[in-house]
Amino acid sequence: MIKTLNFDDSNLSITMKMADLKAVFLWWEDEWAKKLAEADKVKEKQEWYNSKETAKIFKKSISTINRWKHSGYLTARTIGGMDYYSKREIELKLGAA
Repeated sequence: MIKTLNFDDSNLSITMKMADLKAVFLWWEDEWAKKLAEADKVKEKQEWYNSKETAKIFKKSISTINRWKHSGYLTARTIGGMDYYSKREIELKLGAA
């Protein structure tokens, strides 16, 4: 598959056939699809809310939710570039209020 592999401290050079490169990208795409599907399952099992849903539950703005996240008041899980907040943590915060 790989014809040559050269590297030094800062650079890496790989020579391969176009078909092999395509196979690598298809494998990479498949792996990420699996990871995204896995992340969706986690969200379903643990009942997570995105920032907009969390803001609606607390009757606050999304900016407030972001400030709470940065201050540590809420713990966000970032999946696919989006923040999610656990139902359990939200219920605990609402119960304490």
